[in-house]
Amino acid sequence: MSDDCPTSFLNPNTHHEYDMVLVNMSDFSIFLGIAVTLGSLISFVPQVMKIYKKRSILGINFFWVFFYTSQQFCRASNTVILNLPRFLACSQVGFKKCFPSLIVSIQMVGLYVMFFGVPLLYILFSNDYEGSNSTLDIKKRRKNQRIMKVLYILIMCYTISVVGISCFSISFQGICSNIARNLARVLGYFSGFFVLFQWLPQIYSTYKFKGSGSISIITLAIQAPGGIINLIFMIFISKEQFSTWISIFINTSQTLILLCMLLYYNFKSKFKKILEKKKKVNDHTPLLSPEYTVQ
Repeated sequence: MSDDCPTSFLNPNTHHEYDMVLVNMSDFSIFLGIAVTLGSLISFVPQVMKIYKKRSILGINFFWVFFYTSQQFCRASNTVILNLPRFLACSQVGFKKCFPSLIVSIQMVGLYVMFFGVPLLYILFSNDYEGSNSTLDIKKRRKNQRIMKVLYILIMCYTISVVGISCFSISFQGICSNIARNLARVLGYFSGFFVLFQWLPQIYSTYKFKGSGSISIITLAIQAPGGIINLIFMIFISKEQFSTWISIFINTSQTLILLCMLLYYNFKSKFKKILEKKKKVNDHTPLLSPEYTVQ
């Protein structure tokens, strides 16, 4: 795609220059982008609600929570920094004209905010983890909780550092600062790196647990097809940079794998229960009815 900062000027200033950084979209494309954004944000609600209602993080791998939170922040930062000219274009061309070009940025920031409740609930309910009451299990829970707290603090420091560096470079070099934009691209690739590892711990935990636990199948069922639609929108309609959508591609692929695993284990578990129920019914069914007597 073409860069949001045209090479003919360091920072856009005029109405025409700002107009150059915007993407023209049809009404259908705008509707599709809004629908994907709303669907993506809503998809996290079942996951947050399931953890809250169960008061349990059973089956949820804490490394998955850490990597997912990190990649969401990297992706949101990447999108916002690279699209700063589009944000500022609103002051020149009006919000109605610039809004379509900001749909992806709004989506990425919204996803980061929506998911942030998961690590908070993980820390809150890690002491109420369902399972055995063995000393070894209790020690493992406490260790995981301590690690999650440390990782949570690191995410906060990481967030403050990135925002600080971006603001500093932009204040001196403008919104098309090479430092800020190179940082954004690095964050985009970091997001892809985190995605590579974010689902592996959870896939392993699901394989070991043989069930969904506190993982919401509804969330994954929304995110998997939504991710495919989102990819099409970002690549062909919104025309985001490669460093922005590569993490979406990796994330969607691994989400599909995890969703298939959960559906398989759930179907297997339900089928096993049906067979056990039929077996119990057959075991309690008398061979001869009470009314029948042998002559």
